[in-house]
Amino acid sequence: MSYSVKLAESEDIDKLIQLRLDFSDANNGPHPETYELRKANLKSYFERHLNRDCYAAIVEQDGKAVSTGILGVYENPPSPSRPNGRFASIVSVWTYPEYRRQGYAGLVMEMLKLKARENDAAYIELSATPMALQMDFALDEPCAMMQTPLTPRSGAPPYSVTSRRLPSRSSV
Repeated sequence: MSYSVKLAESEDIDKLIQLRLDFSDANNGPHPETYELRKANLKSYFERHLNRDCYAAIVEQDGKAVSTGILGVYENPPSPSRPNGRFASIVSVWTYPEYRRQGYAGLVMEMLKLKARENDAAYIELSATPMALQMDFALDEPCAMMQTPLTPRSGAPPYSVTSRRLPSRSSV
């Protein structure tokens, strides 16, 4: 068994699309009525953004893509929490169930955190499932934040859990 972790390149877009569709179906249930539309929109998105303001890490085991995560880098007007205006957001960290508990999501997170630093992000937001919030590798400090979506998904709760850097436990 061999594995590798890398930043996705344009030749990996089809792998990213499949990983993202599988992640979405696993977390939100399958939506076959929008599958082809989502697939086309993901292709368009990655072609326009990959390695510009979007970075994706992929872990492959024996040549199969088994884990991924996506980093978006954004710029807003500077503020006290982001003096340069730049911040990053990590989404869609996911590993196929049969490949979990091998540290792959941790490798993905480390690679994405390094890329955020390279892009001078003042902080990282992590959009996470409840399972991911229980894991220790997420961010360097304790996290919690609620966001209300503008348009809730059908059947979804009226909120989603995301995390954001908070003061360290010693200062709370």
